[in-house]
Amino acid sequence: MKINKLLFFLLAVFSLNSCVEYVDNGTKPNGPELPEELKFLAVHSNPNEAKYIGDKFEFTAALNGVDVTKSTKFKVNGTTIPGSAYTPVKTGPHTVIATMDDYTATFKFTVLEDEEEPLPTGNRIEYGGDSYPVSETVWIVDTDANGDIMGYTENGVTFTIWAMLSTEYDSSDKVVNQFLTYTNVPILNPTTPAFPNEATSALIDAGIGGRVVINGTEVFKIAASNYTILSTGNTVPTGWLGLPSPWTGTANYTATATGTSSGNSAKLFWNGAYMAGMNDIASKPAKKAKLTNLTNLSAKDLKNLKSVNVNDMKKLKFAK
Repeated sequence: MKINKLLFFLLAVFSLNSCVEYVDNGTKPNGPELPEELKFLAVHSNPNEAKYIGDKFEFTAALNGVDVTKSTKFKVNGTTIPGSAYTPVKTGPHTVIATMDDYTATFKFTVLEDEEEPLPTGNRIEYGGDSYPVSETVWIVDTDANGDIMGYTENGVTFTIWAMLSTEYDSSDKVVNQFLTYTNVPILNPTTPAFPNEATSALIDAGIGGRVVINGTEVFKIAASNYTILSTGNTVPTGWLGLPSPWTGTANYTATATGTSSGNSAKLFWNGAYMAGMNDIASKPAKKAKLTNLTNLSAKDLKNLKSVNVNDMKKLKFAK
């Protein structure tokens, strides 16, 4: 009789311990208490980070609020996946079935088309995969000490020399971003120079320097450049700005510059107003020119340039 009571007691204890709550990722706790209801839930746990094809979607599972992800198996669209993360290769709705022992939970998530990055717009320098704004463009034609526009001839082509600067200044008038080239601009006829946006043949890099500045730092010196003048939005100076100088027109063009070191390149996009001035920037013919320092030219410095207008551009003095 005592043996039967002992067996009954042992069976009762075993029965209570076999129905306890899962905790600590599926291990059993001490004590005989039985929860009222076991709730098994599974979810997509990083919806703010994972939305598109190629993103890593992470899943978690919990039993009565206790993390049991490591003890759970996940199927995505009917296929078992290793672990609890999934990287989709197609868009649309996906179904996940999570199982642990006799527990099952189901949820869905949707994979979206990968959003394309918006293309950069506006007046800017593109360098190293990023875009940097410029807000002022100045063209400065080379003159002699008397203010006469200088003409040079090389390989049968007669041209003038222009410094072409597109710049972004900070509130202290210092250069933030800048694209500076020196360019040979072929003349219109034997006595009439051309503005860069009205030349009848290609602009030619003068081979006498220039630079690209990004965020206040010179990233490379220019060894060569080329310009593409677009078909619309180009005018030569026709009006007065109300300042002592210079005159202004409009231009629509792109320019590409390559550096003295291999791998350096940048591209300029400009569509808007430019200011035209005159200065003695090259005291000798193009390839051997001694240049006035324009690298720190500020917005205030522009007022010191001599204005250039259409009448000035009808005069050409040839270098000796």
